[in-house]
Amino acid sequence: MVVKDNRREFSENEKMILYNEVDGRCPICGGVLSHKKSGRIHKTFEIAHIYPANPRPEEQNLLKNEERLSEDVNSLKNVLAVCRICHRKFDTPRTIEEYRLWVRLKKKLLQDAEIKNTYSLFNIEAEITVILQKLNNQTLEEELVQLSYDSLKVDQKANDSLPYAIKRSIKRDVVDYFDYIRRLFIEIDKVTPYKFDTLAAQIKSFYCKCMQINSNQGYVYTAIVNWLDEKTNSYSKKACEIVVAYFIQDCEVLS
Repeated sequence: MVVKDNRREFSENEKMILYNEVDGRCPICGGVLSHKKSGRIHKTFEIAHIYPANPRPEEQNLLKNEERLSEDVNSLKNVLAVCRICHRKFDTPRTIEEYRLWVRLKKKLLQDAEIKNTYSLFNIEAEITVILQKLNNQTLEEELVQLSYDSLKVDQKANDSLPYAIKRSIKRDVVDYFDYIRRLFIEIDKVTPYKFDTLAAQIKSFYCKCMQINSNQGYVYTAIVNWLDEKTNSYSKKACEIVVAYFIQDCEVLS
């Protein structure tokens, strides 16, 4: 009796999508998924099915109550570009713990891709770069006036999905930089009225989009920081974190 093989051959374009999805590194071990030889780049990854393409009876039973990312086992939602070793370890034998780990990993990769695909739809005013540049000014220390911890709104807005380390960082950024950034925005508004309102609306709009994709506050915070960093040509990731902290304190971000 010939057993049907449910696997299909993935196109080169699909392989490229999967390779780029993991930034060319095995998402499990971090190994590089390509090598250079004779002046050419050769990809050395395998496409691994998360839910097996041809599940054995014991695998069907093991995974019967588990989340599936697609009913189509050959959907790009159900496969990962990984190294050969991690692929073999995952398959032999398959375990609930590893299956759930791979599902979580793939869902985050899909969400990250969805967020990045919207970057072109959300713009940010050029004045935000002025703020970032001033936050990196060597003489900044002389102009900082610390905000009282009693004035913080972060604890009121945060829920259990915001990791403590991120919340602590946000609070420190607000205490150290809130008053300084507020003064910068006042000066900008004197030159161009309602510029702050425009910037706040743009950040709020992207925040709302993030919430539609994943309402986890830690994820949303990181997504906004990464978006702002890309929109400002990766001038300063830390300065972007400080600006996002300002809008969390002053506006409806993370509300």
